[in-house]
Amino acid sequence: MQKGVLDTGVPADAPADATGLVRHAPTGAQSRGVAGVLVALALPFALVAPLAGVPLPDLAGAPPFLLVVQSSLIASNLLNAILLLGHVHAGESRALGILALGYLTTALVASAHMLAGLFIDYGPAGGDLQVMPWLYLAWHALFPLFALGYTRRDAAPPDFFMRGGALLALLGVALLVLVLVSNADVLPPLLHGKRTLPLYGWLGGAVLALSLGALLVVARKRPRNVLDLWLAVALAAWSAEVALSCVLNAARDDLGFYGGALYGLAAALCVLGVLAVDNIGLHVRLHATFQEMVETRARAHWQSLLGTVLRQLPGGVLIVDHAGRCVMANDQAARMAERFSHAGKGAETAGAGGVAAMLELIGEPVARVVRGEGFRDALLESASDGTRRVYSVSGEPLRAGSADLAAAVVVLDDITERTEAAAALARALDQTRYLIENTPLAVIEWDRDVHVTLWNRRAEELFGWRAEEMLGRRVDRVPIIDDEDTTQIAQMIARLVESGTRYAKSSNRNRTRDGRSLCCEWYNSMLYDERGEILTVFSLVLDVTERVQAMEGLRDADRRKDVYIATLAHELRNPLAPIANAASLLRSKGLAPERIEWIASMVARQTAQMARLLDDLLDVSRIGRGKIALRRTRVELGRLIRDTLQTSMPLIEAGRHQVVLDLLEEPLWVDADPLRLTQVLANLINNAAKYTPAGGRIEIVLREEAEAGRACVTVRDNGVGLEPEMIERVFDPFVQVSSASHMAQGGLGIGLSLAKGLVELHGGVITAESGGPGQGALFTVRLPLGQAEEASEGGETAPAAGAALGRHILVADDNVDAAESLAWLLRAEGASVTVAHDGAEALRLYHARPAAIALLDLGMPEMDGLELAAILARKEPRPYLVAVTGRGRQEDRAASLAAGFDEHLTKPVAPQQLIALLRAAVEERDGA
Repeated sequence: MQKGVLDTGVPADAPADATGLVRHAPTGAQSRGVAGVLVALALPFALVAPLAGVPLPDLAGAPPFLLVVQSSLIASNLLNAILLLGHVHAGESRALGILALGYLTTALVASAHMLAGLFIDYGPAGGDLQVMPWLYLAWHALFPLFALGYTRRDAAPPDFFMRGGALLALLGVALLVLVLVSNADVLPPLLHGKRTLPLYGWLGGAVLALSLGALLVVARKRPRNVLDLWLAVALAAWSAEVALSCVLNAARDDLGFYGGALYGLAAALCVLGVLAVDNIGLHVRLHATFQEMVETRARAHWQSLLGTVLRQLPGGVLIVDHAGRCVMANDQAARMAERFSHAGKGAETAGAGGVAAMLELIGEPVARVVRGEGFRDALLESASDGTRRVYSVSGEPLRAGSADLAAAVVVLDDITERTEAAAALARALDQTRYLIENTPLAVIEWDRDVHVTLWNRRAEELFGWRAEEMLGRRVDRVPIIDDEDTTQIAQMIARLVESGTRYAKSSNRNRTRDGRSLCCEWYNSMLYDERGEILTVFSLVLDVTERVQAMEGLRDADRRKDVYIATLAHELRNPLAPIANAASLLRSKGLAPERIEWIASMVARQTAQMARLLDDLLDVSRIGRGKIALRRTRVELGRLIRDTLQTSMPLIEAGRHQVVLDLLEEPLWVDADPLRLTQVLANLINNAAKYTPAGGRIEIVLREEAEAGRACVTVRDNGVGLEPEMIERVFDPFVQVSSASHMAQGGLGIGLSLAKGLVELHGGVITAESGGPGQGALFTVRLPLGQAEEASEGGETAPAAGAALGRHILVADDNVDAAESLAWLLRAEGASVTVAHDGAEALRLYHARPAAIALLDLGMPEMDGLELAAILARKEPRPYLVAVTGRGRQEDRAASLAAGFDEHLTKPVAPQQLIALLRAAVEERDGA
């Protein structure tokens, strides 16, 4: 195949596999061969090991035997180092370099050991027999260390690695010999004559452990190659030598010493054999590679010209032979092949693998062209690393002579970008259509002549006209524009067309087909062509009618809030002024008793007024949050109306009104909370009295609507009446009739809202009617009827006459004035009182003198009222616990009862109510 273009064969300049068997993973046969060698080494060892200490004093020719074995060992190690050196340079392996240096070092130390044995009497050893065993141990300890270095992570060695390593090995061995010889007289003795001393055995055991450790590391090395297996065999033989010669033997002339020498030689020959076989294979592979290079270069010349031409073509070109194999590909095809992968084959890289994947993907068209049938514009898709490519493929056969097929040409054109652009455009159009048809905005498109070209489904729903009715009409003439905004819209369109702006927003009123008026926001975007003229205009229309109405409602609510705050401030200041005056009067001296009584009555009235205002506010809040609870009982509605009318008589008499009361002769029963129902009726009667000019008429009627099962109460007056728009709003919080605000006589505008909430809690309805200003008003309350009940025999029992409390009472409140005034009130009723201003002080006073009754504020320092009540509730005898606090929510009452309080009263507490409660508690305990 032409050099410089993609080839599926071996490149002409590719090197042979220089590392051969020493870098290949072992085959099954090789692993079994290694196992056989290990067995062959293990069997003699098992036989010799028990007899290692048997002396052989009469063995003939022992010195020449040892000299031959050790010379062979040195030669084998040197050959191993030389052969490994070639692999180091070919494979660029630092690990092989370390192993080569290990064999070189071993050969050098073994040579020094042999020379020391030859010249023991007069040579460099100075006649000291101890130098030889020390050299022997050093020799056998060094090689396992180099084997461990070989197992470390491999990398390319530096240029000076082998030269420097060899020099260091030579210098190191020379230094070792010099140190041992020069210090022979101080070395610990390892031999006594030819017998080994215990130290020799211990040091030999350490060397054996090191050798076995190296063997284990090499055996576990992954990934494993053939050299690793034979190195493990060599270390096994090495360990057997150390065990026989250093650990199991007893002298230098016993069976273990000679057997160990043979195992040492076997260790060197194992690796030498595999390296020699690999070296022979290397030469065979080099010869085969050379022959292939010659054949490849012979074909290269005629392909060179064709390759040059193919490289200039814009598309990818493949030439395949009659078997469908690629014989040539240009650079563009090579780049395309880099992106190819095939299902089941994974990603392929540039070169033969990529081209093979490419041909496999277009296998059917290629088969056709090989059969002599051309094809055009077949589509091919490939995905690699998450990238999808699309190609257009065409093919034509090439014939030699008249009929024989010589080859076929396959041309590929990468159309990915064109395909993706077309798909993206189609998706964008689909998305645009979907968005236009399903957006919550009305979409109207019009052209430069202001004619409507698009009217989406939301526009049909919003305005009521179908698209076919609106398309082609001028946008400024469509009937959706409010008549009052026609001029404004025309001016806006003219400004858009003439000013060249790209965006404009407008807010205007629109009409629907059924006549409704809408408030809409129009967002107009202009698209221009390359000449700067308007191509089209998109108008997005948002219906903001509800938002505008909500904003108007919020503004109205804000106005009512301001009025409410001003009214509340006024109503709270009204009772505070006389209370402040009363305080000033009480400081003066010489007040007559009747004057003091008048001041007390006035303060009680004003505080009751403030309490009513605050209670009404709390009730409105509770009803709105669903937190109010009704205490239902059987209530005779006629009697309740009479009692309520009596409470309103001062206001009616002040206005000199005439009251007409029309009740049923028979009792009419409802299931209701009498206190809350009294609030409702009192509010309606008081409003009638306040908003009716002096001398007016008020009618109160009770009827039964038997078919509906309801009781109906109406309160009618001939007062100022209600405007039509006020009838629905009159039950909203803080709403007052502005035209009659001068007749309100105080109030926050929450009475009717409170009445409506309470009636609905009873399952009833309340309505308002009026003929208009000056025509009076009619309020109707309808409640579900309850079961009739026979009147109980006997009259109501009058409350018992007040008796002195006569008990010790503990009062705890951090408000000093509130605590002291309450204490004086209780002392006036005959009680003895102890006062505390925090919870901890109150607990100390209780321990000093237990109280029968404890009146506790909740929010106190040191210890709050809930904690104090929880402690006092466990005392024996248990005091009667009353919470007197400004916290009036339902949750606060529940927390008080859970802490142990018997009652929960909200400030300000009417003195008569408190005294009556305490007297009832005292009487109940006395009776018990």
